Amino acid sequence: MVVFSPLPPTRSGIADYTAELLPALGRKAPVTVVVASERDLRLAEGAEVVSEVEYRRRSALHGLPHLYQLGNNKHHAHVYRAALRRPGVVLLHDPVLHHLVEELTLNRGDWAGYETVMAENYGPAGRRLARLRRVGVFSPWQRYLLPLHRHVLDRSRGVLVHSRFAASRLEVASDVPVRVVPHHVSPAVSAHDGLDRAAARARLGLPDGDEPVLLLLGFVTRAKGLDVALRALARLKYEGAACRLVVAGAEDGSVDVARSVAEAGVRDLVHVLGWASEADFFALLRAADLLLLLRFPSAGESSGVLARALGMGLPALAYDVGSAAEYPDRFVEKVAFGADPADAVAAGINRLLGDRAGLRARGAEARDALRRDRSPDASVDHITAALRDWQQPKCCIQATYSLSHRTWS
Repeated sequence: MVVFSPLPPTRSGIADYTAELLPALGRKAPVTVVVASERDLRLAEGAEVVSEVEYRRRSALHGLPHLYQLGNNKHHAHVYRAALRRPGVVLLHDPVLHHLVEELTLNRGDWAGYETVMAENYGPAGRRLARLRRVGVFSPWQRYLLPLHRHVLDRSRGVLVHSRFAASRLEVASDVPVRVVPHHVSPAVSAHDGLDRAAARARLGLPDGDEPVLLLLGFVTRAKGLDVALRALARLKYEGAACRLVVAGAEDGSVDVARSVAEAGVRDLVHVLGWASEADFFALLRAADLLLLLRFPSAGESSGVLARALGMGLPALAYDVGSAAEYPDRFVEKVAFGADPADAVAAGINRLLGDRAGLRARGAEARDALRRDRSPDASVDHITAALRDWQQPKCCIQATYSLSHRTWS
């Protein structure tokens, strides 16, 4: 089989996801991974790795089943191009592809290309919106309301997504089958079972002791809810229930993190670590008491950070929307997103930290359940079944919708 995807050390959760699948995929059949360029070539367990240029030269690969690991950023440009050229199975990690389309058109001055994609997805209305945008009539919400994925998915043999929420967001032709394969837990989590909290905190330079630590992890963008987390932390400090917040992840420039922390009045309680290596990533999951997942708006993506956290035994608090809402309440505490969600977030944190033993029990149950039910091998079984089932010509494929993993009650 042929898999189009970025691979580590590309700073992409999808790159890590693919690398984690390759050993199990390689046990099923020979695998060739196609990366963007020669400089991205790496050794990968269970697979041969070739560049996009080399793939084009090797015609023998073109007739094999194709899996496209597609996400919503520039690291997936070669995946996007290939999925448009040759039908295969698309594992759509981000139902919104508008940002990727912008990267490949508007960011290169190609207004005509952007208009073409908008028209292919939404007809004359899409063309009109593209032309209005060119003269300055645009709302950022259009990126979420117009996901710009139909032109890719309608060419595919079938689509895999990680949640029922993502499946509900798809704009896809009726003859394109869809299946849900929930995000697996990284096999790396078990390699860190011997790391205790004191050692993890010492590694990261965090205060030792029993002081609660909250974690906001991943790319620091405006949509990730840093402002909400800081306001919630300020409320807890005012109420005498202070805890610490660790913010770890590369910044995209949309948020001035240092200024936001200072304005919230919680500089003494916040540790900003920047991008974290894999070793530090797992140390953070061990050092913390609670993961905060405060993304809004949701583009339908599933959080690999959340899957890894739960697999490490770290429970989470999240808005009751999107894919996070599909986890059992005993694993992920849900709060409503309202006019000022900081109040609800602060109340949820206070409630959970008020029963530290119960919080640890939640984490232990989540760890056992996810490691049992969401292994890479389970994901590979369902992915290879889809590749097998959907290889016949598109005219013969029946549209289906199924949930491909065990669900929890």
